[in-house]
Amino acid sequence: MTEPLNLLVIRHEPCSSLGMLKTAVKKAALPFRYLDISQGAVLSEPITHYSHIVILGGAISAYEDDRYPFLKTEFKLLETAIAQQIPLLGICLGSQILARVLGADVYRGESGREAGWCDIQLTDAGQQDFLFQGFPTRFKVFESHQDTFALPSQCVHLATSGMYPNQAFRYGNSVWAMQFHLEIDEHVLTDCGAVIEQELEDSQIHDTTLAKLVAEASTNSPLVAPLADRFMQQFLAVSTCQLQPS
Repeated sequence: MTEPLNLLVIRHEPCSSLGMLKTAVKKAALPFRYLDISQGAVLSEPITHYSHIVILGGAISAYEDDRYPFLKTEFKLLETAIAQQIPLLGICLGSQILARVLGADVYRGESGREAGWCDIQLTDAGQQDFLFQGFPTRFKVFESHQDTFALPSQCVHLATSGMYPNQAFRYGNSVWAMQFHLEIDEHVLTDCGAVIEQELEDSQIHDTTLAKLVAEASTNSPLVAPLADRFMQQFLAVSTCQLQPS
């Protein structure tokens, strides 16, 4: 008997959400729950209860596990999920956490904060990747990060940008990580406005504001929405697709 699909969404900021990725989840009538791990929430059931896991972003750093002990719990949880080949998707901080769990360095980038609506370029491998099928080679999405990561060993490099080359990778056929945000639209930006404003202030970015980013989202997010929907549908199909090792 086929096991039912259940989605776990790990978040590090209570304001964050699946955003535009939620459309595909609703279409699939897929039960999901948020795990507010930074607020002390823990799983009462084994990780194998979940067919898919999404790890959202946040303002902390993946290398601050001494300061934020819940990260160590999260690392162990994801190590188990990887070993069980549960499909994983890490976004922004989530991608950095996956990079660290897979043994790569995560560190403060020298190019400063990549903030706002930025151009992403798929690599040749990215254009062939299952989750990016149907994407244009180049597209614009929201970013807000200053940390970056080295590409973990045995991973496939999927996307780059002019500011930070490691924008997405795949490990095996069940783990994907992307530095950029397909989920963010003007609603998610508004919900997490205080976090974004603090990041801009901390990074001493003065050439944009939250209001400007939200206004730009009203133009850009309708273009990203169909890509987010396609990507999430393809991610949710991973468990039923017989993908051959690269």
